[in-house]
Amino acid sequence: MDDETLTERLCQILGALPSFAYRPGDNDPLPTADEIGVFYGRIADTPDRAVGVRVYGALDDRYLHRRRVQVWIRGGRRDPAGADRIAGVIFRRLDKLSREGGINGIRRESVAALGADDNDREQRSENYLITLDNEEALQ
Repeated sequence: MDDETLTERLCQILGALPSFAYRPGDNDPLPTADEIGVFYGRIADTPDRAVGVRVYGALDDRYLHRRRVQVWIRGGRRDPAGADRIAGVIFRRLDKLSREGGINGIRRESVAALGADDNDREQRSENYLITLDNEEALQ
């Protein structure tokens, strides 16, 4: 599985969570203020609550195909725990996910609080190690 396919797949998994929205098409409406927007890569300025997904590294050997993925999380304005709450929902969905959509397993490796942006929205970064299903990885 290439990086683009993996990123899309993770965006779809997160976008299916209650109150999350992934709308990648140019003609799709942007996520509303009531939704948590899921973005491929860079997070748009709106909505306030948003998540960006990006592959940033690979560990390939003959039998294991692994990718490192960063999930950038932004909470709502003036909500000091907003990014942490969103991260909790994401972790519960991804933690130990197995045999789904070409993904054999997921493990969170690190977490970093990034502080608030210029609009007083707390940010957080989470890094996951994804092990791909060997059948999918070889295609």
